[in-house]
Amino acid sequence: MLRLLCFVGTAAIALAACDAAAPAVDPPPGGTPGGVVPQTVAAYPVQVDSLWGFMDAQGRLTAEPRFGFADEVYGGLAAVRDGTLWGYARPDGQVAVAPAYRAAGRFTGPLAPVRTEAGWGYIDAAGAAVVAPQYDAAAEMAEGRAAVRSGVLWGYVDAAGAVVVAPQFAAAGPFAGGLAAVQTAEGWRYIRPSGEFAFAATFGEARAFSDVGLAPVREAGSDAWKFIDATGAIVLNTSYDGAEPFSEGYARVRQDGRTGLIGRDGAFLVVPKLGEAGPFSEGLAAVRFNNRWTYVRRSDGLVVSSPLYSSAGPFRGGLAQVTTGSGDDLRTGYVDPAGDFVWQPSR
Repeated sequence: MLRLLCFVGTAAIALAACDAAAPAVDPPPGGTPGGVVPQTVAAYPVQVDSLWGFMDAQGRLTAEPRFGFADEVYGGLAAVRDGTLWGYARPDGQVAVAPAYRAAGRFTGPLAPVRTEAGWGYIDAAGAAVVAPQYDAAAEMAEGRAAVRSGVLWGYVDAAGAVVVAPQFAAAGPFAGGLAAVQTAEGWRYIRPSGEFAFAATFGEARAFSDVGLAPVREAGSDAWKFIDATGAIVLNTSYDGAEPFSEGYARVRQDGRTGLIGRDGAFLVVPKLGEAGPFSEGLAAVRFNNRWTYVRRSDGLVVSSPLYSSAGPFRGGLAQVTTGSGDDLRTGYVDPAGDFVWQPSR
């Protein structure tokens, strides 16, 4: 084990890896929730000879590779690509929703966003259209709401597909802790699920609330990021160049181009010396040193393994997706909390 340099106390963080072949969802520009959506099914997409299937938590294939791409499993289903079209498959490889969409998002709630030539809409897990394709952009669901864009304005639909907040905002973030950040003509504000404003304060920028009841904001006319509570009051009067929502008790902050971690009390757990970082997930985290990633444990601040991954995703269900190599030799694998490969990187 290697001890992570620049630690003050203990900490852990994780960054969701991005795959260029993943389903394309046009997200709202109002920030993302701090936490990672938990894994409910022990199934993970794997690549063999350029085709994708699924494995279980022990690294055994549960579905022979047959798809052009397979995303992670959310709500028991994974978005999969067959040729140029997207649909959904179960962890055993059985197609649940036939590929018929130009793009497809995740079932982070009872509905998932899908795109046809007519625009973005939402389907349920049976593939039934709940919201007809009509929007120019659509985000995945959070707390029973999903942000949608019509023209240049954002609003929200609920889990039944009804418009609950008419498109009226220049930007709209996900609901977290019962509040969502939206951009109005006066600046960024927070609304409740009904669409009413939660408090009068406005900000130059605002991110999502999180598990500790705080949200990062930048006051208008200032470059400094601070944290507010659910009443809009500043409770962490910090002065960072950037800040992201808390996850599992810690928030990422940027200072002089480097990333660090602070706790709910504002004290550093990791001073800003990291190249990059992401939200905690299952007590483990991915951190980037120079151009390589590794994981650290929150419990003791120890690095699990030497930095050697090209990218590193959050732990979900006890495993994390990592990549090695680059370009045409990019390979995808999975590691357990000890840093051991459960699935060797393959392509």
